[in-house]
Amino acid sequence: MDTIQNYKCPCCGDALVFSGAKHKLHCSSCGNDYEPETIKQVYDADAAANTESRYEWDSYTPREFTMEDTSLASYECPSCGASIAGDASLGATICPYCGNTTIMKNQFEGALLPDYIIPFRIEKNEAALRFRQAAAKKMFIPGAFKSEAKVKETTGMYVPFWMFDCDADADITYTAQRVSGWSDSKYNYTKTDFYRLFRSGNASFANIPVDASQKAEDVYMDAIEPFDYSDAVKFDASYLSGYLADKYDVSVDDSIERANKRVRTSMEKMLMRDTAGYTSVQPQNSSIRFSGGKVRYALMPVWMLNVNYNGQMYKFAMNGQTGKSVGNYPASKAKLAVLFMSVFAGLSALTIGGCYLLHALGVL
Repeated sequence: MDTIQNYKCPCCGDALVFSGAKHKLHCSSCGNDYEPETIKQVYDADAAANTESRYEWDSYTPREFTMEDTSLASYECPSCGASIAGDASLGATICPYCGNTTIMKNQFEGALLPDYIIPFRIEKNEAALRFRQAAAKKMFIPGAFKSEAKVKETTGMYVPFWMFDCDADADITYTAQRVSGWSDSKYNYTKTDFYRLFRSGNASFANIPVDASQKAEDVYMDAIEPFDYSDAVKFDASYLSGYLADKYDVSVDDSIERANKRVRTSMEKMLMRDTAGYTSVQPQNSSIRFSGGKVRYALMPVWMLNVNYNGQMYKFAMNGQTGKSVGNYPASKAKLAVLFMSVFAGLSALTIGGCYLLHALGVL
């Protein structure tokens, strides 16, 4: 048999024909020749990257939160519906999520016992000071906000998180281009080379956090990461003294997709870093498999700040371990207007200067 017509050309997709004279697979459409072993590697890579992604997490059954030696109370907010727990000695408090001052104190009801906890490292006064320092550095907030904003309440809150561990393997194929150029006395030349890339790798992940509270907004909790897990200790009720603790209301099953997405994104970024040296690289197919997935339940320290300014309440969250913060600052219309006018003036000056130059050259 002189020809074998089993493969498609990686460049143009037309059929490849084995040339007995060249001992290579030849594409009559684009003229490329390939070693049979090279084509086999391409097809093997495509097959690996096209296999179904697989996510395997072990089932998790948390322990019950039974604490005979600790006096806890349950706090309910009639405004936003938050249900949180805390030391019964706290008495009246303010809802850390909406700033409502009417909190109903009830008998504590059993919840899930966390596997571990990261204690607060930053004290209440330091949290308020750091908020002031962060606000002072913001360019486009009203000057009065920096001096007149009142921190209505700074509440230490342990926010519930599901923590995911797993091992991951990934196979990804990419299309890539490398563009080069040169010139001679007459012409400028551009050459574009096209490539098919295959990358494979594995990694182990520990402590992938997914917040387990509907009231703790994901965008806030994601922004104050990361936490330093070397400070994590086995849960002890004494760490709750003087603080509140949110009860989880997002199940493990409802959190798995977010964990999957974070692992997928991390694997894709890791393998993409190994594709340097090309002008452009685009993922084509990928297969990511998880194994050995484990889930744990943890409490993370977060300062919730409710700030009153100009009759409105602004909410901020701060990592109670590292001090990293995020919030919704008011914008100064006057400062934004000045910025707009300065940018517009700069563009106008550039345009006018360009017109003068064109006039001088006799173009206009």
